[in-house]
Amino acid sequence: MQKNPANSFAELTFKKFNSLPKTGKPTKSEWTVLSSIIQVDSLTGDSKVVALGCGTKCIGKSKLCPLGLILNDSHAEVLARRGFLRYIYHQLKTKSNIFIYDNDSGVFRRKESIAFHFFSTQVPCGDACIVTDPTKGEEEEIASKRVKLDIVTSSDAGDVLTPDNKVFTGAKLIGENTLDPMHQVQGSLRTKPGRGDRTLSMSCSDKLSKWNILGIQGAFLDMFLEKPIYLESLNFSCDFDMDSMKRAIYMRWKEREHKSSRFIAQEPQIQLATQCSFEFSQDADKNASPNGLVWCDVPEEKVPYEISVNGKKQGITKKLLQSKKSSLKISKLNLLEEFLQLIKLNPHFKTKLGLKIDDELKTITYCELKQKCQEYQNSWKTLKESYFQQWTTKPENLLSFNLLSCNKES
Repeated sequence: MQKNPANSFAELTFKKFNSLPKTGKPTKSEWTVLSSIIQVDSLTGDSKVVALGCGTKCIGKSKLCPLGLILNDSHAEVLARRGFLRYIYHQLKTKSNIFIYDNDSGVFRRKESIAFHFFSTQVPCGDACIVTDPTKGEEEEIASKRVKLDIVTSSDAGDVLTPDNKVFTGAKLIGENTLDPMHQVQGSLRTKPGRGDRTLSMSCSDKLSKWNILGIQGAFLDMFLEKPIYLESLNFSCDFDMDSMKRAIYMRWKEREHKSSRFIAQEPQIQLATQCSFEFSQDADKNASPNGLVWCDVPEEKVPYEISVNGKKQGITKKLLQSKKSSLKISKLNLLEEFLQLIKLNPHFKTKLGLKIDDELKTITYCELKQKCQEYQNSWKTLKESYFQQWTTKPENLLSFNLLSCNKES
């Protein structure tokens, strides 16, 4: 009998989690969500976890940082994906065993045998949690069509267990005309759950759906790669509704056209791990762990494992809270630095971005650089018009930092 791949991915993830230091992990009275990205080489048969994240927290709009130091979103899925970005940067900056540099095209080509898979211990917050009620299906569908597609310009764990053990999303509907932001409407975009100050971070269902079209590499890394990086499968060790999961990831956009030769909507395999359970899974009698954990497959000297609290490094003194020393390796600021270091190693990309001297790399802002990733940004703009009309827009001042200004603040 063929082994269920989801069970293998779960086993690999739990083994890696258990190998990490105990510091920062949940106590016996706490729970968390664990997510990972697994690399599989079909040629050799080797599989390994390359990034892992634990967390359930998200900060509100008023606490967002204009210097790129604080993580806005510390849900496990997002932490794992950010750790994955660090892993890819490391691969591109060293003698990679998964990428080959193509001198003719000037980009990195991923080896055909390499694929990436996603695993999580909980259903992603947002649309994937909303299960069709057979007695109210027609009513819910009508309600879904009535939701206004407003563009928004301006935490705690959110998915809650009910007495009958069904999970409902705490992610909130978007738009001023939404009478009940907690209404379990199918197919709608939502912001992350959180008590008090509302977040600007999109639900994990929505982020996974975006990555399913644009790839998980993001705008910066997309410049260096021949093709986007898509997740071949999504795997879960918790019960979930297959129809709801498919709807959240790709079915809700099925009839909407998106013309792009580079970015193509995927239909990944969605699988249940049946032989493993996570010891820190959500429990109504426990509190959500306040910590976020992130690990990625980079050398020890590059600090592969970090613990976060409120989007910053654990244990940072009050004096250093507004300095670069408080930021995690997966923060916007540090990933910007990774991007610029890679450009310095490949002058071809400096020319591609229209940058002439190294000093420009220190003064150009995060926002300006993102806009220079034109093919990705053009496709994202089109997607927001046709798929993701309600996707939140962060104030421009939160994206106007650069390496020079941040180092001065430090």
